[in-house]
Amino acid sequence: MVVEVQRKPADVRASDPMPRALAPMLVQLAHELPEHDEDWAFEPKWDGFRALAFVNKGKVRVSSRNGGDFTGHLPELQALAPALGGRPAVLDGELVAVREDGLPSFELLQERMGLERTSRREPIPIMLMVFDLLYLDGRSLLPEKYVQRRSELDALNLNGDFWSTPPMCIGQGAALYESSCHIGLEGVVAKRLNSRYEPGKRSGAWIKVKRRHRQELVIGGWIPGEGNRTGRIGGLLVGYYEGGKLVYGGSVGTGMTDATLRHLREVLEPLACSNNVFDGGELPPWQLRFVRPQLVCEVEFLEWTKRSGQLRHPSFRGLRPDKDARTVEREDLPRWHPAD
Repeated sequence: MVVEVQRKPADVRASDPMPRALAPMLVQLAHELPEHDEDWAFEPKWDGFRALAFVNKGKVRVSSRNGGDFTGHLPELQALAPALGGRPAVLDGELVAVREDGLPSFELLQERMGLERTSRREPIPIMLMVFDLLYLDGRSLLPEKYVQRRSELDALNLNGDFWSTPPMCIGQGAALYESSCHIGLEGVVAKRLNSRYEPGKRSGAWIKVKRRHRQELVIGGWIPGEGNRTGRIGGLLVGYYEGGKLVYGGSVGTGMTDATLRHLREVLEPLACSNNVFDGGELPPWQLRFVRPQLVCEVEFLEWTKRSGQLRHPSFRGLRPDKDARTVEREDLPRWHPAD
């Protein structure tokens, strides 16, 4: 389905100040695709870090979801300024590292951003997948409908060596979901065509449907390793906040390379504390090491167990420096109701 959108001409009188910072609009986890999908746009879900690019006066500043500065890690994105012809703009997208087969790799992104040690000599290629336009030529686009913002973004033709505007489709959500999962992507993001951009909010106007469960969780400690992990981390103690309290969600002991284990030990030891930092949940009856709950990691898992409320078959994916530990809550899978 193709929708024609009337593009607004540049308004020479527009004088909205360019924002110095913005909190990205957030995506709500959903159990299924929305009904009446002709009212929604669908995009692939990328496996990376959310990023905003502030382009102004020939320079590009890249900000993470929680306001951190990615700019120094991404010198190639400075070329976005001439690609925009000197036009001031704020772009919203997902920063991904690209494997040789062209698919995104969260593990490679960890290396590229300096979160994992690597002996790799060749540079790890990155791409900024740009999917929204928030500001252009002195005009804020936050009040505009998604379909209008997307039309103006497409008109910029932002496709280069280190950035791309991936295609979206209106309707046909099931077909895009199947094809995304088939090629190894996480799933799809659906966005209401008439939704305005709401910085920092999870309003339900944007939803994500994933082929497997992933969740950001707070690291509250670790279990000393045994056997071939003696002297190293055997598993991470992870949890989430509920009512202001850190609830234990389980231990994660797989998905970590030797280099990852060494790096985790280095970053966790300075956070060591003597007290149990968890306020709820049943901890394992072993010797445990607790840390101040400041670091966030991403975990892939099968499900939350109904009896203990803990992770089933979890696997470590990487650290998430772009996430604030105090904002991490358990992501359940509610049934999606289009009227919500």
